[in-house]
Amino acid sequence: MTGQTGPDPHPPIITLWPIGYVTTDYADPSKAPPQATEAYGESGHIVLHEEFATGLTGLRRDQHVWLLTWLHAQPEEDTTDMLVVPRSMERTGGRTGVFATRSPHRYNRIGLSLVRITEIRDNVVHFRGVDLVSGTPVLDIKPWAGCDMPPHDMPPHDMPPHDMPAHDAGTRPAAVERSGGGR
Repeated sequence: MTGQTGPDPHPPIITLWPIGYVTTDYADPSKAPPQATEAYGESGHIVLHEEFATGLTGLRRDQHVWLLTWLHAQPEEDTTDMLVVPRSMERTGGRTGVFATRSPHRYNRIGLSLVRITEIRDNVVHFRGVDLVSGTPVLDIKPWAGCDMPPHDMPPHDMPPHDMPAHDAGTRPAAVERSGGGR
């Protein structure tokens, strides 16, 4: 089956409509922190369009949520390479497949950020953990849950680094605790 693209070589175009946008202190993607979990000292806001504000019901302060965003500010020429130089290989110039990285330079500009809510006021969500530029369209918000951790039988070297604030440590599965958090 190598080389097959699926039953339809011309899949339909998908249309997504943002539910809001992010405001941060960054205008240039190259100046923004590379990962939200590495920048919990930075704060930002999600401004939802009014018709989506009731969808925030049930979210709370200090809760972690995933932001699904459209990385609109990435230069077009940076979005098509299937081989990229990840941060871990910048010194050597080594390249790896884009799908094996967290690089924002992707064919589909979908961003995924794990942020911590600090306050919710009407249609505005204040958060910590910035890796986005101001104006980034928000496609969806989903709560982080303990089940978002890798299965207990996953080898520690395949587990993502865990740098959640200490108050979330109690939600980590015992296997993650025993493995040293996957560092």
